[in-house]
Amino acid sequence: MSRDQLGVVQRLAERHEKEAGMRLSNAQGSLASAEGQLKQISDYRQDYHRLATGDQGSSIDTHQLQAARHFLSELDKIAGRQRTAIRQAEQALEQQRVSWVEAKRRLVAIEQLRAKRKKARLFIEEKREQRLLDELYVVQTRFSARSGYQE
Repeated sequence: MSRDQLGVVQRLAERHEKEAGMRLSNAQGSLASAEGQLKQISDYRQDYHRLATGDQGSSIDTHQLQAARHFLSELDKIAGRQRTAIRQAEQALEQQRVSWVEAKRRLVAIEQLRAKRKKARLFIEEKREQRLLDELYVVQTRFSARSGYQE
Protein backbone atom coordinates (compact mmCIF):
# COMPACT_ATOMS: atom_id res chain seq x y z
CA MET A 1 0.00 0.00 0.00
CA SER A 2 1.44 3.37 -0.95
CA ARG A 3 2.08 6.13 1.55
CA ASP A 4 -0.95 8.11 0.37
CA GLN A 5 -3.24 5.10 0.68
CA LEU A 6 -2.03 4.38 4.18
CA GLY A 7 -2.56 8.04 5.07
CA VAL A 8 -6.14 7.81 3.83
CA VAL A 9 -6.65 4.63 5.86
CA GLN A 10 -5.25 6.41 8.93
CA ARG A 11 -7.55 9.40 8.47
CA LEU A 12 -10.54 7.06 8.13
CA ALA A 13 -9.45 5.18 11.26
CA GLU A 14 -9.09 8.47 13.13
CA ARG A 15 -12.60 9.51 12.11
CA HIS A 16 -13.99 6.09 13.06
CA GLU A 17 -12.26 6.25 16.46
CA LYS A 18 -13.58 9.78 17.06
CA GLU A 19 -17.13 8.73 16.16
CA ALA A 20 -16.86 5.68 18.42
CA GLY A 21 -15.66 7.96 21.21
CA MET A 22 -18.67 10.22 20.70
CA ARG A 23 -21.04 7.23 20.81
CA LEU A 24 -19.31 6.06 23.99
CA SER A 25 -19.75 9.50 25.52
CA ASN A 26 -23.43 9.54 24.56
CA ALA A 27 -23.92 6.09 26.09
CA GLN A 28 -22.27 7.29 29.32
CA GLY A 29 -24.62 10.27 29.33
CA SER A 30 -27.65 8.03 28.77
CA LEU A 31 -26.64 5.80 31.66
CA ALA A 32 -26.09 8.77 33.96
CA SER A 33 -29.49 10.17 32.97
CA ALA A 34 -31.25 6.85 33.60
CA GLU A 35 -29.56 6.55 37.00
CA GLY A 36 -30.56 10.11 37.84
CA GLN A 37 -34.16 9.38 36.94
CA LEU A 38 -34.16 6.29 39.15
CA LYS A 39 -32.80 8.38 42.02
CA GLN A 40 -35.56 10.94 41.49
CA ILE A 41 -38.20 8.19 41.48
CA SER A 42 -36.74 6.68 44.66
CA ASP A 43 -36.54 10.03 46.40
CA TYR A 44 -40.11 10.86 45.40
CA ARG A 45 -41.29 7.46 46.60
CA GLN A 46 -39.64 7.94 49.99
CA ASP A 47 -41.16 11.41 50.38
CA TYR A 48 -44.59 10.21 49.33
CA HIS A 49 -44.34 7.17 51.62
CA ARG A 50 -43.67 9.42 54.62
CA LEU A 51 -46.57 11.65 53.65
CA ALA A 52 -48.97 8.76 52.96
CA THR A 53 -48.24 6.83 56.14
CA GLY A 54 -48.76 9.83 58.37
CA ASP A 55 -45.16 10.09 59.53
CA GLN A 56 -45.68 13.82 59.78
CA GLY A 57 -48.21 13.52 62.61
CA SER A 58 -51.38 14.02 60.57
CA SER A 59 -54.14 11.45 60.48
CA ILE A 60 -55.06 9.65 57.28
CA ASP A 61 -58.32 7.87 56.44
CA THR A 62 -58.65 4.40 54.91
CA HIS A 63 -59.48 5.66 51.43
CA GLN A 64 -56.42 7.90 51.38
CA LEU A 65 -54.27 5.03 52.67
CA GLN A 66 -55.50 2.70 49.89
CA ALA A 67 -54.91 5.37 47.27
CA ALA A 68 -51.44 5.98 48.66
CA ARG A 69 -50.61 2.26 48.63
CA HIS A 70 -51.81 2.01 45.04
CA PHE A 71 -49.72 5.02 44.04
CA LEU A 72 -46.66 3.60 45.83
CA SER A 73 -47.21 0.32 43.99
CA GLU A 74 -47.24 2.25 40.70
CA LEU A 75 -44.05 4.04 41.69
CA ASP A 76 -42.45 0.66 42.43
CA LYS A 77 -43.42 -0.52 38.92
CA ILE A 78 -41.98 2.63 37.40
CA ALA A 79 -38.78 2.13 39.40
CA GLY A 80 -38.60 -1.47 38.15
CA ARG A 81 -38.92 -0.32 34.55
CA GLN A 82 -36.24 2.28 35.21
CA ARG A 83 -33.89 -0.39 36.59
CA THR A 84 -34.46 -2.34 33.38
CA ALA A 85 -33.64 0.80 31.40
CA ILE A 86 -30.45 1.18 33.44
CA ARG A 87 -29.40 -2.41 32.69
CA GLN A 88 -30.01 -1.79 28.99
CA ALA A 89 -28.04 1.46 29.16
CA GLU A 90 -25.18 -0.39 30.89
CA GLN A 91 -25.18 -3.02 28.13
CA ALA A 92 -25.21 -0.32 25.46
CA LEU A 93 -22.36 1.45 27.24
CA GLU A 94 -20.31 -1.75 27.32
CA GLN A 95 -20.94 -2.34 23.62
CA GLN A 96 -19.83 1.21 22.82
CA ARG A 97 -16.77 0.79 25.03
CA VAL A 98 -15.78 -2.38 23.16
CA SER A 99 -16.37 -0.62 19.84
CA TRP A 100 -14.23 2.35 20.88
CA VAL A 101 -11.41 0.14 22.19
CA GLU A 102 -11.37 -1.77 18.90
CA ALA A 103 -11.35 1.46 16.87
CA LYS A 104 -8.52 2.82 19.02
CA ARG A 105 -6.56 -0.44 18.64
CA ARG A 106 -6.88 -0.25 14.86
CA LEU A 107 -5.80 3.38 14.80
CA VAL A 108 -2.74 2.66 16.93
CA ALA A 109 -1.83 -0.29 14.69
CA ILE A 110 -2.06 1.90 11.58
CA GLU A 111 0.02 4.64 13.23
CA GLN A 112 2.65 2.07 14.21
CA LEU A 113 2.71 0.66 10.67
CA ARG A 114 3.17 4.14 9.21
CA ALA A 115 5.98 4.85 11.68
CA LYS A 116 7.66 1.53 10.84
CA ARG A 117 7.44 2.22 7.11
CA LYS A 118 8.77 5.75 7.57
CA LYS A 119 11.69 4.40 9.58
CA ALA A 120 12.40 1.84 6.86
CA ARG A 121 12.26 4.56 4.15
CA LEU A 122 14.64 6.76 6.15
CA PHE A 123 17.01 3.84 6.63
CA ILE A 124 17.02 3.09 2.89
CA GLU A 125 17.54 6.79 2.12
CA GLU A 126 20.46 6.97 4.57
CA LYS A 127 22.04 3.88 3.00
CA ARG A 128 21.62 5.42 -0.47
CA GLU A 129 23.20 8.68 0.67
CA GLN A 130 26.06 6.79 2.32
CA ARG A 131 26.62 4.77 -0.84
CA LEU A 132 26.73 7.99 -2.88
CA LEU A 133 29.20 9.54 -0.43
CA ASP A 134 31.34 6.40 -0.59
CA GLU A 135 31.28 6.51 -4.39
CA LEU A 136 32.21 10.20 -4.34
CA TYR A 137 35.11 9.45 -2.02
CA VAL A 138 36.33 6.70 -4.34
CA VAL A 139 36.11 9.03 -7.35
CA GLN A 140 37.94 11.80 -5.48
CA THR A 141 40.61 9.38 -4.32
CA ARG A 142 41.16 8.09 -7.86
CA PHE A 143 41.18 11.61 -9.26
CA SER A 144 43.67 12.71 -6.63
CA ALA A 145 45.88 9.70 -7.31
CA ARG A 146 45.89 10.41 -11.06
CA SER A 147 46.63 14.05 -10.73
CA GLY A 148 49.35 13.45 -8.19
CA TYR A 149 47.60 15.53 -5.60
CA GLN A 150 47.99 14.25 -2.08
CA GLU A 151 46.20 15.38 1.01
